[in-house]
Amino acid sequence: MYKQLEHIVERREKFALVTVIEAEQRELVGQKILVAESSIYGTIKGIQIVAKIKSLAEEALKKDDLCLVEIANAGTLRILIECFHPVARLLVLGGGHIAKPLVKIASLLNYEITVIDDRPDFASSERFPEAKEVICDDFIRALKHQRIDSGTSVVIVTRGHKHDLDCLKHVLRYEPGYVGMIGSRRRVKLVKEHLIESGYPPDRVDRVYMPIGLDIGAETPEEIAVSIAAQLVEVRRGVACYPMLPTSNSEQWELLERILEYVKRREPVVAATVIRTKGSTPRNPGAKMLVLPDGRCIGTIGGGCGEAEVRNEALMLFDSSGVKVHRVMLHADIAEEEGMACGGEMEIFLERLV
Repeated sequence: MYKQLEHIVERREKFALVTVIEAEQRELVGQKILVAESSIYGTIKGIQIVAKIKSLAEEALKKDDLCLVEIANAGTLRILIECFHPVARLLVLGGGHIAKPLVKIASLLNYEITVIDDRPDFASSERFPEAKEVICDDFIRALKHQRIDSGTSVVIVTRGHKHDLDCLKHVLRYEPGYVGMIGSRRRVKLVKEHLIESGYPPDRVDRVYMPIGLDIGAETPEEIAVSIAAQLVEVRRGVACYPMLPTSNSEQWELLERILEYVKRREPVVAATVIRTKGSTPRNPGAKMLVLPDGRCIGTIGGGCGEAEVRNEALMLFDSSGVKVHRVMLHADIAEEEGMACGGEMEIFLERLV
């Protein structure tokens, strides 16, 4: 199953990972089923409920939910359904004065960022240290090697109208989650007319956000970058006119890739996942942290005393059973120390993976 998961992650496909976290039959705890777009892998031994789990996972994927479900079948099972979608990618076409602050902001929003420009001075990793990839090449030639899917947001801010239009025509061959192009309202009107006259479907043209960004009265490159980033969030969170399909942030995918690396090398690691919260807590369900045998942690479930407590519980799993559900109580004193308004509770699923 992990080999299949590795292939799915490489292809950036959506999937749901179902794990038994509590069961009357102890041997079932930790067993997994992987529900991909076209296939299902794994099983829960001795329990004939795969069809029901597949249905639950598919529903969760539609809503982008992390779900806790109890199933009554030969004893009660409590299962965790984690949903993963194509990683949120940002493709910035043009490395000028707007792109520089935009990439900084987008990195804080957990986008996986690629910048393309045909000028060496504007396409360098020194200029864009937050980007995963910076490409210096002709725009169209570089675009031909990019995967543009529903998890991709494209921002077109090149140095000239011709490059902008050429890039837009190429991008419209695909179905990205978001496309925005800079330009005045007069120029935007002309571009739309030209595209429709050239045979592009009007509904596809209307989905392009141009002029790009929310109307906040932005004037400086930094302010324009803020308006674009705000629009990216609006579209990604589903409150814009043309909402984007669900995506996973780069942090989520990076932790998943790290897990696969450890499993492939047969090195033990404990994954700690927030599965339920109540009251005021530092992270929401779905937040994940990896704990290594030497005590190092990758990722975070909120820091502070609560995270230290979970880390200690995780370290004990290296010498005992492989799974555990642990509850962290953030009482009023701890909450005050960690800057929260009041106390809360986090339920954490700890799983040793080998």
